[in-house]
Amino acid sequence: MNVALSALVAVVLIPLSGVAAVVALTGALATVYFRGYLVPGTPELTKRYLPSRLLAWFGKQPLTVSREESTDAWLLSQGLLRESSDGDFALDPEFKASLAAVDPPQSPSASLARDILELPPTDGSFTSQQGRYTLSDDGDPIAAWPSSLALDADLRAKAVFSERYTGWNERPPDEIAALLRSVRATVDRCLRCDESTEYEQVTHETCCASVTVERLTCPQCDEPLVELRR
Repeated sequence: MNVALSALVAVVLIPLSGVAAVVALTGALATVYFRGYLVPGTPELTKRYLPSRLLAWFGKQPLTVSREESTDAWLLSQGLLRESSDGDFALDPEFKASLAAVDPPQSPSASLARDILELPPTDGSFTSQQGRYTLSDDGDPIAAWPSSLALDADLRAKAVFSERYTGWNERPPDEIAALLRSVRATVDRCLRCDESTEYEQVTHETCCASVTVERLTCPQCDEPLVELRR
């Protein structure tokens, strides 16, 4: 579209001055080449006004998750989850294959956590303690991962989502974390080693109470994907 506009401007200028038309066309094409668009605000206008059907032609879909809609409901509506007769959820096979095809990260790091949550390079403080990872802002957790395997799964899901859906990087970090956590909670085979995952309950005794934690783990990697306190 931007190239067509450049040509139209040049055609309009030809009756007035051939040299001006050539200069205008050259400048416009250079702008499109280096900036990617001619009309200011084109990326924002495209995301706001271009019909979903046209976005789909370019392999993109608008990401619209309302705050009233659960993450599981949205994943189901997109065909990324399937519900079995007993009410359990499972990842769609094609979606799971896309996740497995993503190159895994080398090791947990602050830059990896920020990349997953689409945060600027300097936002948040990254800490690691006994195999658990947390990204915080002034002491308040933004997101937490129970293992490097959980970070691995979130990176894969983030890569697929950002490729498929426009506006992914504009979602608030807490919404991104919730969607990625829902994907992690339904992984039935480890995306790293392809071993079947297992649910387990672990009870920790303290001086004051018993704390029960439900975990989805990979026995081969010996790491949890999700942990939920009861």
